[in-house]
Amino acid sequence: MSRSPIQTALLERLGPITRLPDNSYQATITFDEKFPGFAGHFPGNPIVPGICEISLVELLAQLATGNETLRTKRIAHVKFRTPLLPGDCATFRFTIQTPPDTTIIHATASTPQNKNMATIKLVVRD
Repeated sequence: MSRSPIQTALLERLGPITRLPDNSYQATITFDEKFPGFAGHFPGNPIVPGICEISLVELLAQLATGNETLRTKRIAHVKFRTPLLPGDCATFRFTIQTPPDTTIIHATASTPQNKNMATIKLVVRD
């Protein structure tokens, strides 16, 4: 499968995905100043676009399940509490639920000090 330039940039900055004892997963990412998502968002005051965080959650689910065909069908919930800035590190913790005929990803992003930065819930399909 071919990845977009943003997905490739996310992969390059992503640490390993760890499965936790409660069957959730986590991974840490650092958004260095060269992250292409900053281009134009916003000039003089760059922040990671929310769509990049959503794309990252989809990518994390693909990597955790080994299913690269997972695609976001619907954004069920999203709340960005704190912007991700150049140099920021965030830990994304997520669960994957598979009720019949769908897959639901619940994710939170937090700072190293455990400050909640975002909550994201995606309904995905393959």
